[in-house]
Amino acid sequence: MDYRRKKRALSHYRKANKKRFLLASSVTMMAFSTGMYTTQVAKADQTETTAQVQQQTVETTQATTEEKTKLTLNTENSSQKTAAENEGQTENDTTVTTTATENMQLQDTEESKVTDTTQTVEAKAEPTETETNKQENVTTQLTDKAQTTVEADKQETQQTTQPTASNEVTAMQETATKNTFTVQTAAFTQNVANNVAVSLAATLTPDHFNIGDSNYTRADAVDLASYQSWLTQADFNKLKQLGVKTAIVKITQGTGYVNPAASKQIEYARKAGLNVAVYHYATFDNTSAGHAEGQHAANTMQNFGLSKDTLIFADMEDESTYSVNAQANLNRFWSALSANGFTNHAVYTGGSYLYRDAVIATVGRDRTWIAQYPYTPVRGGHYEQQWRNAGYGAWQFASTAYIPGRESMGSLDVSHDFTGLLTIPVKNQEAGNFDEITLNGNGINIRGWHAADLSASRGHAYVIVYDKSAGKELGRVAYTPTYRQDVANSYAKNIYNAANSGFNVNFSLAGIDISGHELQFIARYSDAANGEGNHTDMWSKGYVLLKNEVGNFDEVKVVGNQLHVRGWHATDRDLNGVTSSLQIIDNQTGRVLRTVNYSAVARPDVVKNGYASYKNAANSGFDVYIPLNGLDISNIKVVAKYGSIAALTSRDYRFDHEANYFDDISIRNGNQLHVSGWHAADKATTRPHTFLIVFDKTAGRELARVSYTALNRNDVANSFAGGIYQAGKSGFDTVISLGNADITEHELQVVARYSDVTNGEGNRTDAWSRPIVVAKRDTGFFDEVRLVNDKLHVRGWHASDRVSANTVANIEVIDTKTGRVLRSVTYTPDLRLDVAKNGYASYKNATTSGFDVYIPVAGLDISNITLVANYTTNSYTTKITSNNRNFERNDGYLDKFYIDGNNVAHVSGWHATDKATTKPYAFIIIYDQTARKELGRSQYTTVSRPDVLRSYAGGTYNAGNSGFSDVKVNLGKNILKGHSLQVITRYTDDPKGDGAYTDIWFPAVRV
Repeated sequence: MDYRRKKRALSHYRKANKKRFLLASSVTMMAFSTGMYTTQVAKADQTETTAQVQQQTVETTQATTEEKTKLTLNTENSSQKTAAENEGQTENDTTVTTTATENMQLQDTEESKVTDTTQTVEAKAEPTETETNKQENVTTQLTDKAQTTVEADKQETQQTTQPTASNEVTAMQETATKNTFTVQTAAFTQNVANNVAVSLAATLTPDHFNIGDSNYTRADAVDLASYQSWLTQADFNKLKQLGVKTAIVKITQGTGYVNPAASKQIEYARKAGLNVAVYHYATFDNTSAGHAEGQHAANTMQNFGLSKDTLIFADMEDESTYSVNAQANLNRFWSALSANGFTNHAVYTGGSYLYRDAVIATVGRDRTWIAQYPYTPVRGGHYEQQWRNAGYGAWQFASTAYIPGRESMGSLDVSHDFTGLLTIPVKNQEAGNFDEITLNGNGINIRGWHAADLSASRGHAYVIVYDKSAGKELGRVAYTPTYRQDVANSYAKNIYNAANSGFNVNFSLAGIDISGHELQFIARYSDAANGEGNHTDMWSKGYVLLKNEVGNFDEVKVVGNQLHVRGWHATDRDLNGVTSSLQIIDNQTGRVLRTVNYSAVARPDVVKNGYASYKNAANSGFDVYIPLNGLDISNIKVVAKYGSIAALTSRDYRFDHEANYFDDISIRNGNQLHVSGWHAADKATTRPHTFLIVFDKTAGRELARVSYTALNRNDVANSFAGGIYQAGKSGFDTVISLGNADITEHELQVVARYSDVTNGEGNRTDAWSRPIVVAKRDTGFFDEVRLVNDKLHVRGWHASDRVSANTVANIEVIDTKTGRVLRSVTYTPDLRLDVAKNGYASYKNATTSGFDVYIPVAGLDISNITLVANYTTNSYTTKITSNNRNFERNDGYLDKFYIDGNNVAHVSGWHATDKATTKPYAFIIIYDQTARKELGRSQYTTVSRPDVLRSYAGGTYNAGNSGFSDVKVNLGKNILKGHSLQVITRYTDDPKGDGAYTDIWFPAVRV
């Protein structure tokens, strides 16, 4: 609950107080003249029996005469004080009585709006897009109020419990507060009157308590928004110490707002060792807005560096989201997040949210965080058990919890986890690589990446140089991680902030002699600014670097069938008479694969860039093309050598790339297959023989193979695959005879192969095409499967090569769960010229493949069905099958409900449900919510409602005949003034109205 919402709630309580003080004054004055009353107040998770109330009454009436005298003065003072607090109305008894009467009327009016007696405060702090750090604009919903009933000469204690119904909002509400006043005929003292005033003036508010207090429900999580920007790192550490496991941080609202405190709150939570989840405050009321808000949330999560598996809640409480399409709107929000890789979804909502069930249906109850605030959330108490048993994932139970010692700063929302939804364990994954270690002038360049979940709480990044030979650290360099798209592609879903994990640092060797020493490099994340403290490290392998030579490999790249090696190699050694060479080394075996000598080329840039002191700096370059045929270059390094006196080693290179594309695979001239495309592979250096192989996937055998001579493909050489061996000469275009093979309806694949033996076996590198189906026999589509009144409209087409003059066409309705055929209807295929025009002209019956059938479904359970279109010729049947279809809608509306002077209820409206297919009997039931009992029921015959058929519910079974008009229910003498009654409409399979039934419980109406 945010600051503005709290102010609104406080205003509500103040106004309620004023009303109760005025009412108290009025009752007090009345008590002076009549001398009779008693009071009893019950609080959430507390109950008092009628016997206790009566005992209090007895004890109260035993006040002594001496107390009367004292209490007379106290009562007068109290009455004056009460009148003064009621906006300065301190005139006389008449004024007080009049004001109290007016306030009683106001209170009655207000209470008449309440149809639910569960004391619940459901709220969450949500700002507008212009939110500042001080407040956010949200509406507080107080879904329950205490009911007060005053009756003279009678004492009644009524306990109201909402009956079980399909409306789960009602099912999960409980009575939390009862204020019962019993007025008895007796002479009562001024003391009693004064107690009435004080009791009536008291206003119940939720308990304020410290997080960690064992008397209250355990706080597993806190949720935060911008108005809690006062929280410090010490506060988060304290929350962790108190047992809180998770911080749920608001990140966004609508399509533009971003919580300005979110980044710091996430950082503090992670440093404290808390799990981090986030939420978006929803305001959308259509699918387009839902998608836009989802994209905004996804962009913000990416900007915050949150991993793809971060739990995100959609906060569904704002009235702006009320829509009959709430479920579809929220699903569009989820789809936008999923499209960006954020798939860990859950819902936050309250019991009184109008479309609660619809939004919960998008994720399920076990992934729903429900909000409801009892006055006193007792640990292990009634409400805690209620929500756990209802199957919810978590429960937000208070907004008035405090960090001990920080009460003056403000309260926090706290939640309890039932299923692990809020308490996902902290991951500690880590990955990285040292991509390149090179000498660079008088220093070392270290390049690579390091991603670790622990970097969230260890934000200081270092690269450390360790002399393994000397057993000591040589120094360390702090760095700011940089963006690495390649790492993001591979690890962003799994490791925190993996996209920003790169490093490229230079370490100075000034004054350090590393000649002949083995060095190791450490990539570190630490929680200390100096790189010590708690840290997580990644160590490199050992490197031996010589200070008296330096150089760089500017390019090592495959070009055509050669390796292009360009760079420079400077040394202090005497090179007179020394041969310069480049060697390709196999990293796995250490074997020299190929050596080529070269003549040094000028490199004036080397001299200019700080290496002039090296003897051969001005002529230290090399630019060589090395033939690759016959060499396995999958894992190599290159060494630049000056005889045996100096060597410069490159980083490791892996040339094991492959790419391909089949431009065309098609049947031509009977059983001939045309195949064209290209296939480039670095493995072709040692596998020079090229083949195309046709494989029958259906029969599981090879049909044919042909060798081919690679064709020029300049387009491939200039594409993304240009760096692969022989990419510019990787093409093929040939026709392969399949002989007499029967390939009808078979799936064929083509294999492009490089092999090291002439028959195409041996060691090989294959590229498989996508499967193609030859002469597929059956296809079709169900264009529409929809209920129209009491029939299922099925429209579509079914094309096949196997139809004949005696073919029988039919549509079957199948129970998906049991596989049982519920109903079958035959039809005569219709004209469908569009099917032939859209690529299916080769099918025998393409132009007459349509069906448009209405199937009666009365008596059928259509909650989960599949449609099958069949062609049966003699004993052979070919078919197409629809996707599963679910028909489980249940909608209705109460147009009119009143009770006449003869205690007869008159009810009009409509109720349409797909379940009515198997439940033909319709009833109206009147239920006394206050007394928790049925008052009466009447069976009715549905009437025509063409307006419903044209409405959003038009696709529901029998929607056009779903009405009930002035159905009369005789209530006898059961009506009690002040009771809340509910209308229940029911379809059942029992003529008496019981059995298996489908209900709608309409909102209660107070009599």
